[in-house]
Amino acid sequence: MPNPQAQSVPEVNYRTGADDDLGIEVLDLACFRARQPHYTINPFRPHRVRYFCLLYIRKGQGQHWIEGKRYRYRAGSVLIIQPQQSHAFDPKDQPEGEMINVTPALFSSCSVNTRDSHFVLLHRSLSGSPVLHLPERLNQSSRALLHELKQAGSDNQGDAALAQVLFYAWMIKLARFSGQEEDDDGRPVARFERFLQLVESHYESVREVSQYADWMHTNYKTLNLLCKRCSGRTAKQLIDWRVVEASRRKLALEGKTVQQTAAELSFDDPHVFNKYFKRLTDETPSAFKRRGGVA
Repeated sequence: MPNPQAQSVPEVNYRTGADDDLGIEVLDLACFRARQPHYTINPFRPHRVRYFCLLYIRKGQGQHWIEGKRYRYRAGSVLIIQPQQSHAFDPKDQPEGEMINVTPALFSSCSVNTRDSHFVLLHRSLSGSPVLHLPERLNQSSRALLHELKQAGSDNQGDAALAQVLFYAWMIKLARFSGQEEDDDGRPVARFERFLQLVESHYESVREVSQYADWMHTNYKTLNLLCKRCSGRTAKQLIDWRVVEASRRKLALEGKTVQQTAAELSFDDPHVFNKYFKRLTDETPSAFKRRGGVA
């Protein structure tokens, strides 16, 4: 049953600029704070977003509240807030940087249309580690990419294609760094990341939670509790998410047929794959392919 307190947290929809189809907006944090009196929702109080919100800190330090927990940041940090997560700014802090708001559709398209998976990056941010502290080289690269991304979005009608490519490039860089960064949040997070890495290595042939539990020398129930604790999702939901992401990429990016995709993902029967995909996405693989692979 939903928490009554959680129900009282206001929700914020994605706000678009001049081009409603861009799917991404980059806001300067100083400008964002200056507009605060005009907002209907107080950004310094918990509010739940219905889109991806990434905060890049160019200068300053402070703390940010995500899902009721305080996370510290500094210059060169990236904070990842996912759809349906609540967050709040600290009114005492005045960091410089950018807020990058992205629709779920564009983020999904990013996963489909690039060969690098963001699976570990996304679910790592749900495991109690939604903050990345970037090394100087990646920090400089992020500044340059976000500058170009802001320019692409602010042109007369917005250059959607360029903005998306720049965002894809930034996500690839963050995903690769996230896979290397050490975490000091303790054993549960480390075990959760071990599960994510196992899924990333074996999702094409293994979808049974029990097999992953065996590899981790635990049982189904304990693994499920670990995943629920760290991400709010069951082990099966995480495995299915990765299989669907791969299915979309094969159908859209690699031009595979439904039969080829089913075979490469170890489905013995294309009809079984068809039912599996439709159950998780509300459309058939063929329908997704006909739409040109836009998630």
